[in-house]
Amino acid sequence: MMLDGRKQTVIGAMWRQQIWVYPLLVAAGIGFGMLKISDYQKTAAFLDHGVKVVGEVTHLHETITNKPNTYDVAYIFATEADPHTRGEQRVREQLFDTLSDGGPIDVWYLPDDPKQNAVDLGHLTRYFWLALFCSAGLIFTGLVGGWFTVKRARATVLAKGNDS
Repeated sequence: MMLDGRKQTVIGAMWRQQIWVYPLLVAAGIGFGMLKISDYQKTAAFLDHGVKVVGEVTHLHETITNKPNTYDVAYIFATEADPHTRGEQRVREQLFDTLSDGGPIDVWYLPDDPKQNAVDLGHLTRYFWLALFCSAGLIFTGLVGGWFTVKRARATVLAKGNDS
């Protein structure tokens, strides 16, 4: 029963049922999927037309936490334009354990943009399929949840209209 005598609308009912959550889920799913696809495309670009050179490790950093530890590598490598191009990447533990300060490291870079470089292509594509599955789950949940919210809102408005 409405106290001020105004008729309840479907949009008002949807807002009270928090329909705004579902477009956020869809947007999060799309964004998350796009980030992972971007990493996958970057890896493909390195493999297709990237240049592989041997660089030098300038700094190794391991962050120890109660979560999985993180491993970062800073390196320097030579390109045609700059013999002192720098890069940094988070890597997998398996690669990190094989490296030492001042030691050699394989570096892939794109000839048209050497600032785009990587040393652990596997880290870029890590969890690719899991990420896409989670992304699809977020999108599906947002779409189905939004659909049910619209259905409930319509039913609520119809029920309120029949009660008066």
